[in-house]
Amino acid sequence: MTLTDSPRAALGEADLDALLIRAATGDCDAFVDFYDATSPRVYAVLLTLTRDADRAATLLEGIYVEAWERMRGRSAPPCPGMQWMSLIAHRHAAGRF
Repeated sequence: MTLTDSPRAALGEADLDALLIRAATGDCDAFVDFYDATSPRVYAVLLTLTRDADRAATLLEGIYVEAWERMRGRSAPPCPGMQWMSLIAHRHAAGRF
């Protein structure tokens, strides 16, 4: 199975943002769905930036912990969900978190 075979791959940016908005209200299932839909792409970004699979995997967890904490109480993500996650990933890969 590839990323494009996954039913989650079909989620558009608006769908991802809707999941984050639900997660902001404490909906853990929505955040799990967001993670499932975006983590392969975020991991690919991290792997490209770090060139180290172990480091990329370690950073991935911290990125989603930060996203969960920063989304609580917000009415919307600060920018489109995947773009926001990529920004967090770049910052973590550079050691600025």
